[in-house]
Amino acid sequence: MNSRHSCATLQSHPFKCLIRSLMLVWLTILMLPFQLQAADKKPDGKQHTSREELALQLASETGIKADVIRSIIAPATFRPQIIERMNRQWEAEPYLKYRPLFVKESMQEKGRAYLKENHKHFTAIENKYRVDSVIVAAILGIETKFGEIHGSRPVLDSLYTLSTGFPRRAKFFRQQLGAIIQISLQDHLKLDELKGSYAGAFGAIQFIPTSFRDYAVDEDGDGVRNVFDSKPDIIASVANYFREHGWQHGRPSAYWLPAGTKLTTEWRKQAKGKLEKWVTLAELRKTMPKLFDPIPLPWQDDDKVSIIEMQTKHGKQFALVHYNFQVIMRYNSSYNYAMAVTEIAAMLERKKFAVD
Repeated sequence: MNSRHSCATLQSHPFKCLIRSLMLVWLTILMLPFQLQAADKKPDGKQHTSREELALQLASETGIKADVIRSIIAPATFRPQIIERMNRQWEAEPYLKYRPLFVKESMQEKGRAYLKENHKHFTAIENKYRVDSVIVAAILGIETKFGEIHGSRPVLDSLYTLSTGFPRRAKFFRQQLGAIIQISLQDHLKLDELKGSYAGAFGAIQFIPTSFRDYAVDEDGDGVRNVFDSKPDIIASVANYFREHGWQHGRPSAYWLPAGTKLTTEWRKQAKGKLEKWVTLAELRKTMPKLFDPIPLPWQDDDKVSIIEMQTKHGKQFALVHYNFQVIMRYNSSYNYAMAVTEIAAMLERKKFAVD
C-alpha cells in the first residue's frame, strides 16, 4: 500500500479508516513468520561471523583444506550462554569476593593429600623442570580440584561460539579453534567427545589449545600427551609451562604489605596501574627502608619485584610481588588468580611462599 494514503486523507470515511488500520495490523501479523524465517538465514543467533566465513578463515590460517574444516565444525552449536559467561568472570570481581572460592581449608587438605599421593612424580618433575611442586599443585587445585572436574562443555561448541559471537576476542578464540582442530588431526584427539571449560580449556590442567600444542609433554613416555589421566603428564605439563615462561625456582611470589601502608607518590600511582614497572628489592629498600627492610627471607635484595593494589577485607591493600607472580599470570592474566595460587602454595609450604 502507498503510505501517502493515510487516515488523514480519509477523515470523511471513518469506517474505511478503521478497516484500513485493522488490515495493516493483520498483514503485519501474517508477515511475521516470514520475517523470522529470513532472520534465520543470517549467522546463528547473535553471531557476527557465519559458519562459512569461519571455515574459510580457518583454512587460510591453518593450511587445512576448507572442506575438512567444514566437516569438523559442522556439528558445532552456537551457545549464547557461553558469551554471557565470558562477560561475568569471577576474575573481574574484587579479591575480597574471589579469595573464598579457593583459599580455604579444604583446598589445603586436598592439596597435601595430592602432593603425598604423587610425591614420587612431584619430586622427579621439580628436579627436572625446576618449578616448585606446591605451585603446580595450587594450579591444579584451582583449575580442576586436583583433576576431579575437567569441565562439561563441548570444547568445539565453546570455541565455535566465541570465534563467531565474541568480537572483542574473536581472533584469539579462532586461533584456539584452529589449534584444537590441528591437535585433533595430529594427536588423534576425539574432538567430538572433548569437553572442558566455557572458554575452551580442557584436561586436568585446563590448557587452552595453543598452550597444549606448545607446552604439554609426554612425561610417562607412552607416546601420548595425556593431560586427562596421566599424573606424570599432568604435573610435568604445568611445570614445563612455568619453566618456559621464566619461573625462578625457590623464589617467592607475593607478600602482603600491612594495611594502611604509605608508599611514595610514584609507587602509589604505579600500584594502581598495570604490572609494568620492575626493580630490585634492594632499590625499594633504598627508597622506602622502613617498609621494605623488614621483609623476611626468602626475599633477597636481587629479587625482581613490583607493587600492586588489591581489594581485600582490609580495604585497598598493597602487595609486594616477585617476578614469579607475573609468571603465574601467564596461566591466567588476573591478579586474583595469581594471588590465590600464591596463598594456596603458602598453605602447602610457608617457608618459601608465606604471604605475610
